Amino acid sequence: MTTPSQGRTPAEAAREAMGELADAAGAAGIRFPSLRLDPKPVGEDGVLAHLIDLGRINLATAKKLTKILEAARK
Repeated sequence: MTTPSQGRTPAEAAREAMGELADAAGAAGIRFPSLRLDPKPVGEDGVLAHLIDLGRINLATAKKLTKILEAARK
């Protein structure tokens, strides 16, 4: 199913968003080693939601990510 306004499927849009997230995280020094697109889209109200699984991260990465998110709140 292609969305007319964007010319791509929801799965393609999710893959693009996942790539953008990986790039932005990498630029901030964060690496999600298990980053992936959830293989089973979740449907709510007949609309599929392609979930991005951030996966598991180590303690150092969690602390760095926390600092970045806290700084973004200010």
